[in-house]
Amino acid sequence: MGKKNEKRYISFVKNVLACLKRLRIRKFSSKFSKRTYSNWVLIVLLALQQRMDKSYREFCDILDVCTEILNLLGIAKVPHFTTLQKAAKRLKVQFLERVMAGFVILTMTVYVRLGIDSTGLQPTRASAHYVKVLKKNKKSLRKVKNHIKLTMLIDLGKQLIVSQKIRRGPANDNKDFKPVVKKGKHVLDKGKKKAKSFDADKGYDSEENHRTAVEDLGAEDRIKLKNKDVPIHRTKGTYRKKAKRRINRLKRNYRSKNETVNSVLKRVNGSMIRSIKVSMQNKEVLLKEIAYNAARLITTILEILKDFY
Repeated sequence: MGKKNEKRYISFVKNVLACLKRLRIRKFSSKFSKRTYSNWVLIVLLALQQRMDKSYREFCDILDVCTEILNLLGIAKVPHFTTLQKAAKRLKVQFLERVMAGFVILTMTVYVRLGIDSTGLQPTRASAHYVKVLKKNKKSLRKVKNHIKLTMLIDLGKQLIVSQKIRRGPANDNKDFKPVVKKGKHVLDKGKKKAKSFDADKGYDSEENHRTAVEDLGAEDRIKLKNKDVPIHRTKGTYRKKAKRRINRLKRNYRSKNETVNSVLKRVNGSMIRSIKVSMQNKEVLLKEIAYNAARLITTILEILKDFY
């Protein structure tokens, strides 16, 4: 492993540990725990595994030569790959969501520009060509698994994931709007942050969504409208009419940051999900998001230091 990459991974480990400490996560679940590996160590290793985009076996083999990371975590030997598998199975989705949102709370920003968008992840190891051939050949047609649809609420300024919703696609974008925004509002309230604006594409255009952005979040409504050429007097909904009156004043496009986060999440941490069971797939996606937030926070801190000096 190169020296540059090693430094980056060490910063990654320190960021995840700082987040766990800030959130006051218990190191051990019970006083009767074996105490060989703490919860902090297991969460850091699982997030680092997704960052490297390796299987459990390959990751443990690589970690065996990373003595600096082992010393930083305070462990003498690398855990067996089954230890990480069982730890991932024990972790709850709500707990992982809390860790993921903790990176947003660590930032010093008070007014946050929010954006919502969805992307797809691959739940099978079959190649795209193999799936395409199966769909064409009716005799050997098999049931191909649906993709995993991930909807994320994003801090567009820092490009951090605030909240998320996972389901099996294809599905309508509008279904996940309220659950994701409700989770995101809880995170912002906990971090004493306020929504400055709210960006979304046309898939989220509905009167109720516009109302939620304005009334519940108190943000500037920047959700794109369908049929924008229709006159205002023929547009349905009070909030949609207000949004259409402001449409010419929206100069800067912040929504493109949503696509950037989707792209980086899949390119760096991998778009393929290795787990087979649905519950484990959901946890694997959340660990990818934790890995993304930790790495993104490192980049943000480096940019601030660069501007300062």
